[in-house]
Amino acid sequence: MLLRPRQILAPVIFATVFGYFGYHLVNGDRGLLAMVHLQRENQIADQNLAEAEATRKIWERRVSELRNQSIDPDMLDERARILLNYARKDDIIIFTPTR
Repeated sequence: MLLRPRQILAPVIFATVFGYFGYHLVNGDRGLLAMVHLQRENQIADQNLAEAEATRKIWERRVSELRNQSIDPDMLDERARILLNYARKDDIIIFTPTR
């Protein structure tokens, strides 16, 4: 029993079209693999955002402590001299051993 070309042609065309769309469903620019890749990038971006927000809150707290209403001038002077290694002429400096 020999099949005629018309009987073979329709299934071959449908298989080709199905294969084409199936391939692009998985591997295309907007396919399943691209979706997985975008979801992974989204998770990384969310983590970076959370870290940036935490850092921003820390800096906002630090900056709010520098406002005129909440800063003690004596504490500021003392802290600045410690950080800058600065002393006045009349200061007495006591060296302590480091641990």
